[in-house]
Amino acid sequence: MKCEEDKGGMEIQSARSEKGRLRDTESTLRLPSKPKLLWVHGWGMSSSVWRHLAEQLPEFEHRYVSYAGASTVLELLAAVRRPFEEEPEGEWHAIGWSMGGMLLLELLTEWREASDAGLNKAWEQEQGQEQVQKQEHGQDQKQVQERVIGRAGSMGDHVEAVRPPVVRSVILTGTTLRFIDDTGQAGWPDRVVRRMRRRLAQAAPADTLRVFAECIPAAAERASAESCRWLLEHTAALGKDITPAGLDAGLAYLQQADLERAWARLTDAPDGPRLYWLHGADDSVCPLAAQQRAQAACGHRNAARFVVLPHAGHAPFATQTAQWLNHIRMWCSASSKRSLFDDFQMEQGGEA
Repeated sequence: MKCEEDKGGMEIQSARSEKGRLRDTESTLRLPSKPKLLWVHGWGMSSSVWRHLAEQLPEFEHRYVSYAGASTVLELLAAVRRPFEEEPEGEWHAIGWSMGGMLLLELLTEWREASDAGLNKAWEQEQGQEQVQKQEHGQDQKQVQERVIGRAGSMGDHVEAVRPPVVRSVILTGTTLRFIDDTGQAGWPDRVVRRMRRRLAQAAPADTLRVFAECIPAAAERASAESCRWLLEHTAALGKDITPAGLDAGLAYLQQADLERAWARLTDAPDGPRLYWLHGADDSVCPLAAQQRAQAACGHRNAARFVVLPHAGHAPFATQTAQWLNHIRMWCSASSKRSLFDDFQMEQGGEA
């Protein structure tokens, strides 16, 4: 009887071992996950603006930002942060258009500052440990070493606590470091944005959205029936894509934001994500001078690459889709394979 029980136990154990081997085999054969691509749209538009583009990039898993629940500037930023928090593992790329690009830069800066603060704290702790070692000099060396090793383990904890997601690259399109420019050369005068906020409060928000959408195409693009249809399809639907309070928060952010110092820091961080800036030559929402100012403020150790798309307005991905997508494919591929990054830069001929 006991022999039969032992035999049964061995069979169960064997079956479990076989299942374990099968799981290991499945894990080994599982294809590597695709990198994720986060799409961040701008003010007054819907995330649907990206759908036809995402369909043409099957090499990525696509994620989209929604501003639907946002009514403050902090909530707009939280909407951009949320996809990264929900899926912290794996490799990311991100595309930010207009205000969406600015919010991405805000988020990158937040992570950079948190990471630096964590490393500084770990470094200070390490210095304190060295001081403890000196004070304990003369004690049993093995005991001292054991205590120091125990404390040093917390350095990894600090680094882990502030470790951001792996963002290989960020593509900015039609964005700016500072939307407000009272000269009108690199942005919009503050009085124009104040007037938009008053209209939002006093009239139907849909009217303000419609007037803004008419500024998106370049003059040469406005004659296109396709451009007009595109604008009507993708202007934000109130209550679905954003609320009036969210629209006002976005305009308040555009009035306040100045990312020049943050940009200089990000472009001088060699371990940061690669930065690529595509801009329409005839953009009237974020004029080309906005990109030129960013180029002048660029650091050297992670210098961004800049491309100007001739005759394009504020939405080159809609009016020069094939060319725009080609830039995205090449850039993301090169950024994922760091060894090929210099080759990409050489092919592009350096900065625009």
